[in-house]
Amino acid sequence: MFNLGHVALLMLLLLIGWWLLRNLGLRDQAMRLVRNHCQRSDVQLLDDSIALTGMRIARNRRGRPGLVRRYAFEFTVTGEHRYDGYIDLHGQQLLHLEMAPHPFPGGDSDQQAKEQPTATLHRMH
Repeated sequence: MFNLGHVALLMLLLLIGWWLLRNLGLRDQAMRLVRNHCQRSDVQLLDDSIALTGMRIARNRRGRPGLVRRYAFEFTVTGEHRYDGYIDLHGQQLLHLEMAPHPFPGGDSDQQAKEQPTATLHRMH
């Protein structure tokens, strides 16, 4: 009635379920980090969402191997243009958060874009 094949299948399903729940938790953590960074940078996170764009095996700063997940997001400064950004997580640890070059918030955006360099790179290590 209940053999070793059934136990192996049940264990596989449990493992897949655990992995999916963990991914959802990590996505929520990445979302919180991106929201906080956008608020500190005085830009607006668009669509209030991030998307998993890739996974790779890599080492963290301590040399420990693990799965690195990259989530992409879009933000705006003035509401007119969309800019890309991404965040890399090694497990629950933030490895990197980068935002595309964009005008600085505040002031006259057209005049400011002409007078100041538009590149701002946000890296968190």
